[in-house]
Amino acid sequence: MNQKLLDNLEFVHSRLKWLSKDRKIVLPHHKTFDLVDELMDKVSESIDIAKK
Repeated sequence: MNQKLLDNLEFVHSRLKWLSKDRKIVLPHHKTFDLVDELMDKVSESIDIAKK
C-alpha cells in the first residue's frame, strides 16, 4: 500500500478519536469545524492516491 495513503488513514483515524464520544475534552465549535475541514482534505487526497 502507498505510504502516503497509509499516513493519511492513520491521521484521519487519530483525528476521528478527537470527535468521538470517548474523547477526553470537548473541542470548541471553531476547532471542530477546522478539524472536519482538515479531515475532508486528507480523505480527498487519499481518494486521489487510490485512483492512481
